[in-house]
Amino acid sequence: MVKKKKVNVSEVSELDTKIMQLKLELANFKGLLASKTKSNNTSKKKEIKKEIARHLTKKNDILKKNKIKKVKIKK
Repeated sequence: MVKKKKVNVSEVSELDTKIMQLKLELANFKGLLASKTKSNNTSKKKEIKKEIARHLTKKNDILKKNKIKKVKIKK
């Protein structure tokens, strides 16, 4: 599990690729659960969702900071 402070990516493109990888992993895990195969880690789905949310939060923070900087430059 990745904590918010441990997300050390400053590029939006890197965050996008990580988010896509996590979403693919979540889809695969949901498929395993839907096919009723036994899973050793039943809380993995919840952990992946939280990790995606952390990365999206970090992405939004970066985008907001960039937007604020652009406004200051224009003035």
